[in-house]
Amino acid sequence: MKTVGIIPARYNSSRIINKPLIKINNKTLIQCTYEAVIDAKIFDSVYLTTDSKKIQRVAESFGGQCIITSKKHRNGTERCAQVIKSIGDIDAEDLIVNIQCDEPYLKKIHFKKILSLFEKNVEIGTLICPLNDDEIKDSSVVKVKINNENCAKYFKRKVIKENKLYKHIGVYAYKTKTLQQICQLPVLEKEINQSLEQLRWLLSGYKIYCALIKDNLTSINTYEDIKKITKKSL
Repeated sequence: MKTVGIIPARYNSSRIINKPLIKINNKTLIQCTYEAVIDAKIFDSVYLTTDSKKIQRVAESFGGQCIITSKKHRNGTERCAQVIKSIGDIDAEDLIVNIQCDEPYLKKIHFKKILSLFEKNVEIGTLICPLNDDEIKDSSVVKVKINNENCAKYFKRKVIKENKLYKHIGVYAYKTKTLQQICQLPVLEKEINQSLEQLRWLLSGYKIYCALIKDNLTSINTYEDIKKITKKSL
């Protein structure tokens, strides 16, 4: 069984214009995330994918293998599915890990956590971490409620303060066959309203297992996030 990492990088973003190419400590965000994935040394292969020739040129300048995918895709998962079709030599049981390009602080220990979920019969896995008090009212931070099986009960951006909420980290893992299935599901209104692709899978009956990590990772969702991390070392 192979493990393939894919980093989707869409040119247009609702919160940060041309987000993959913003600079953090003199490197583009997409390069920071790519290097974090490569440094984990846990994937058999790693691909970047985008709808932008400009992003592709930047990716190739730092040695990334970048595949152009359709501008019509609604989310990163659909982009990953096109990549899998284009590269071939992927088995139905191979693991695909979709890493959002705004997650530059991921490390090997975090990837090992999500992959460990698949030691059992799991269809979809993701990462969660502790939620800080100042993130409760921040709609750019996705919150997760889990059940006693560590499966997501719901994902929301806006919540009234309540106990035992976690922060969602933008990484999904699934077998190739599951990736193909969820891309065939009809688009749901709640998914569009919340701008959360995982609601489509959850509300269609798929269980999303959550692996809890100790670190509260900073995702790059807003310009305020950029200000917070400019002095951090990646």
